[in-house]
Formats: sequence, C-alpha cells, structure tokens
Amino acid sequence: MVAKSNRSWTSQNVIEEIQAWHKAEKPLYSHFMRQNYQELLAAGIRYFGAWRNAVEAAGIGYDAVRKYRDWSKSRIISTVRELQNQGVDLSFRSMMLSKYAPMVYAAIRPNHFGSWKAALAAAGLAPEEIYRYRSWDDDLILAEIRRLKDSGADLSSKKMDETSNPLIATARRRFGNWGAAIERAGLDYDAIRRRRRWTKDLILEEITRLKDEGADLRSGEIRQHHPALFAAACKPRFFGSWGKALSAANAVVAEEEAAL
Repeated sequence: MVAKSNRSWTSQNVIEEIQAWHKAEKPLYSHFMRQNYQELLAAGIRYFGAWRNAVEAAGIGYDAVRKYRDWSKSRIISTVRELQNQGVDLSFRSMMLSKYAPMVYAAIRPNHFGSWKAALAAAGLAPEEIYRYRSWDDDLILAEIRRLKDSGADLSSKKMDETSNPLIATARRRFGNWGAAIERAGLDYDAIRRRRRWTKDLILEEITRLKDEGADLRSGEIRQHHPALFAAACKPRFFGSWGKALSAANAVVAEEEAAL
C-alpha cells in the first residue's frame, strides 16, 4: 500500500484508512506510522486526540498494535528460526519492510540484542551468509549452485531450505522458483529433486513395495517414517485417507494373485 498525501481528511476516512492499512498487514504503531505515513498519523491525532484513540476507533485493539512490547528474546529467536525454515529473506532491510518490523525494533533494543545481526547470531544463524546473497547477481547465484553441486551437496529444495536458506531464498526471488534456478545453472532438476509427483498408481506401488519389505503399515508408522507417502495418500484427489489407500493396495495385490 502506498501512503497518500495532500488529501482532505475527515474522522471517517481516517478510520477507513487505518482499517485499510491494517488489512494490508502494515504495522500501525506510532513510530512506524511517523516514518511511513505521517499524514495519517497527524490526522488521527487531530481528530481523535491521540493515535491510540484513532486506532481503537477503527475497531483495532491498540495493545495488539504495539507488538514490540510482546517480543521477548526467546520469541524473537524462535520466530527467526521459523522464518528461516520458510525461506524468508532475513536481511535487515527486507524484515523492516515486512510485517515483522516490530520484531526487528524489539531485537535491536539495548535490553534485547542491540542489533539485528546479533539477533540472527543468537538464533544460530550466520549473518554474513544471510547478507552476502543480497548483493549477488544472477551469474554469481548460478555459480554458487554449480559449486555446491560439484562439492556433492544435496540440492533438493527441502535440503537447501534446511542448510542454505539465504541462497535458495535469493534464487527463488531472482528466478521465480528453485527448480528454475537449478535449470538455469545447467543442471537437471528432475534428477535432483526428492519430492515425487504422486499418482494413485505410484502410491499403490509404494505401499506394495513397503509391504513386500515387511514394513509396518500402520498409519502412525507411515506418518512418521514415510510422511510424503502418507500425505499424498490422504489427499482427497487420491484416496482421502491412509486406510482407504491401504485397502486399495491390498485389493490390487489380491487381484494380481488371483490372475496368476
């Protein structure tokens, strides 16, 4: 959302603009508004006496707006790790432009970590790794992918999310998705990726294979040891549940044995 300027404010459109800003998941605490939408902040104070009053008149609890007060050290660390696992760009600039700006403000306070890099380090991340991919151009990203391949690294998206998150996040941003980046690097992504494109037949084949190997086919065991198979089998477009998938596999085996 782009902040508007030189508009004629009324108490009603102040409320509507606050609600629109909130719906767009933009922070509403006063410091952020002063930097990003000072005109709305001033209008809210003018019509309602205080920014808190304006926010609450829009039906938004101000205690929820002042999120930075809720960001403890442990919560910052756990959230940073969660975002890292999701492939989020954790560079300072990117985070300050996101809905997590209050967390960054809390993290850099002297009584927390003092800086965003220190917060990243406290979460067990390497700040220099996160920041260095920000300045890389396409050729350097592709060269890094090839270097990792030559070193024997697992370049599946799942593994890269776990180990080289800043690179895969940057590659996704530049090339649209990780597979496209791999292909641009001259590699065969179909040979690299681990996630299988499941079909009903493939699910039944995998269940049969596990059964022949003597695997425990109870749902809890499959969910724990073969989560991708379990998730695929339970999808509505396939079997809808593990029990139905197992029954279908047993039926196929019985039909094949009867035909012998």
